[in-house]
Amino acid sequence: MRLVPYEELPYPATSLKWLDRVCREGFNQRRKTVRNCYKALMSAETLEELGVNPSMRPENLTLQQFVDMANWLDANHG
Repeated sequence: MRLVPYEELPYPATSLKWLDRVCREGFNQRRKTVRNCYKALMSAETLEELGVNPSMRPENLTLQQFVDMANWLDANHG
C-alpha cells in the first residue's frame, strides 16, 4: 500500500484544534451515538442541519461530516 497526500485538501478545516476535538470525542466513545458524543458541543438540531444523523455512531461518519462539525464549532465557538 502506498499513501499519497492530497495536493489540495478535499474538505479543508478552518481549525485543527476543533477537528482534533471532534475526532477525539467521537472515537473515545465510539459505541455511543453521535447525539450523545457531541451533546456538550452542539444540539441534535445542529447536527441535523449539518447533514449528520444524530442516531448514527461516530465510526460511520464521513471525513466531510467531521470537518463540517469542526468548522461549525470554529465559527460558533471560536
